Amino acid sequence: MKNLTHKFIIGTFVSLYLMVSIISTIHVVDFFELSNPYWLAVTLAIAFELGAAASLASIITLDKMNKTLIWSLFIVITLMQMQGNMYYAFKNITDYSTWSQLFNLIEEDPIYQKRILAFVSGAILPLVALGFIKSLVDYIKPAKELTLEEKEEIVETIIDNIEDWDGTLMDGLEGLEDDFEEVIESIEKSETDSAWEKEIKYSDDVVNVPSPGLINKKPMMNNIKPEGIKPDRTTW
Repeated sequence: MKNLTHKFIIGTFVSLYLMVSIISTIHVVDFFELSNPYWLAVTLAIAFELGAAASLASIITLDKMNKTLIWSLFIVITLMQMQGNMYYAFKNITDYSTWSQLFNLIEEDPIYQKRILAFVSGAILPLVALGFIKSLVDYIKPAKELTLEEKEEIVETIIDNIEDWDGTLMDGLEGLEDDFEEVIESIEKSETDSAWEKEIKYSDDVVNVPSPGLINKKPMMNNIKPEGIKPDRTTW
């Protein structure tokens, strides 16, 4: 099932690329025919289409080639294809009033309207074809194998990250231990202060409690006999 899906994806990309590139090549033939015989125009159109695909594939997959030269060739070939497609579209545009009304260009100059439409309908074709071939190359190219130096760099990076993580974890644990000790000291101090307050309150209560024999006892004044005062016999 996996192999069938793989073949289907490759076949789809190849089919889309072939259809768009063939149409683009036919368009470019008319452009090259302006300065070449028909058979040379066809040859140049096919060569430019293959050259664009080869340049893109070289940029993606080949590491030993001069990328500056390949990029220059790719840009030049792509621009030529875009120009050829725009020329073919501009030459064959007839009735475009509805399109101009759609994008509110009806008040612009007719030549300007044709140029915009030629760019939209023609210049995009080579870009679409190259997009399909790039997607195909990305899909089928093998995974890049890492060199020994790259593997060593990855291992060193992982080790450094682990050491940094261990250091951060230990710092966090030390901070947590300090906070825990502060909480314990605070609790012990609170318990000591509470016990001391209870002891002081208990001492105050003990001092203020009267003796049991003196509670609600009135002083006895009748039996007191001060000197110089005769006792009252009626009270005896």
